[in-house]
Amino acid sequence: MMNLDQKLSELPLIKTDKTLQKSLYGRDDLTTMWVADMDFQADPSIQRALTERIQNAGFGYEFLSSSFKEAQKAYYQKQYHIDLNQEEVLYSPSIPTSISVIIDQLTKEGDGVIIQTPVFFEFKQILKKQKRNAVSNSLLYQEGQYLINFEDLEEKASDSNNKVLIFTNPHNPVGRVWTEAEIKKVIDICKRNNVLIISDEIHKDIILFDHHFTSLLKYKAEYDKIVIVTSEGKTFNFGGISDSMAIIPNEEIRSTIQKQFDILHFGRPNALSQVAVEAAYRNSKNWLASLKSAIEENYLLVKETLVSNQSKIKVTPLEGTYLLWLDFSELFDHPNTMFTTVTNQTQLALNAGKWFGREGALFMRMNIATSREKVQDAISRLIEMEKSLS
Repeated sequence: MMNLDQKLSELPLIKTDKTLQKSLYGRDDLTTMWVADMDFQADPSIQRALTERIQNAGFGYEFLSSSFKEAQKAYYQKQYHIDLNQEEVLYSPSIPTSISVIIDQLTKEGDGVIIQTPVFFEFKQILKKQKRNAVSNSLLYQEGQYLINFEDLEEKASDSNNKVLIFTNPHNPVGRVWTEAEIKKVIDICKRNNVLIISDEIHKDIILFDHHFTSLLKYKAEYDKIVIVTSEGKTFNFGGISDSMAIIPNEEIRSTIQKQFDILHFGRPNALSQVAVEAAYRNSKNWLASLKSAIEENYLLVKETLVSNQSKIKVTPLEGTYLLWLDFSELFDHPNTMFTTVTNQTQLALNAGKWFGREGALFMRMNIATSREKVQDAISRLIEMEKSLS
């Protein structure tokens, strides 16, 4: 049983910021289901560890303890069957920060970076700010399922101007957990064309039903021009205090990024982040299992409610993450009409699909890491909106 955070409205959270809500949605009275963090409390074992650390009352400069490193190594071995080489791990404030530095150091203005759209919108924002070209390897959407367009990826990767692929597993927002066969094809294409792969694996623990996550680290002996960017903050809902990691097997690439991290003074451990992450590594197995069960139940609730009401709204299969990708293409012809109608008639704040790329124009993203009651209410509002359109 997952416990809700009863004090969400008292916190200065992005998702409850009325000024931001007004700017994005034109009103500030919406039920928020857009920002990718949870309404659930963090695992009580993490809360206790943080409380104990705070009661120590000293917050001087710290280094990563041997206890943390042991817990991290054991977690990666048990969870992903990876023998983590901690010499390959660098720390930075966030995944977008790491990606920004990597793009800055390993490409030049005008170079192409391949993204698999529709995809997390900050990737394109990073590339625009750094004057790199975002090159879309659009995912194929076939019979309600997303697939990688390998023929197009080969074409884009073979262009010598395109230096990097940003790969996302599990994929945000479409919810795919890529299979080993799919990952192997991606690696083979990038290896043939000498394309660096940045693999965003932040949702790696939120794997649902009978799906299986495979980190690109598994293939580093075959191709080491990879960088894994990840964080435990998404899994355990402490993104507000969590640092991120860049795991870089290639020594030359790691040295380049390490030098820039040093210039920017990245890598000094946050005392509370270290405590929270270690507690998660050691004690949160049962909490994580409960979380995944709650997300699965919420997804099935949405799916079954849509089917039982013969809704034209479709939900893509959710293999990983807690983010639903809802297809409104049978109800609307224009993304602005869809966004305005859904927002005003349901009073739900969902992500507009067009934020993730033109391929998502008639989709919306819904966060279901919340109570069953909130999900039931949201899907009921969507069904009522649909009925009003007929």
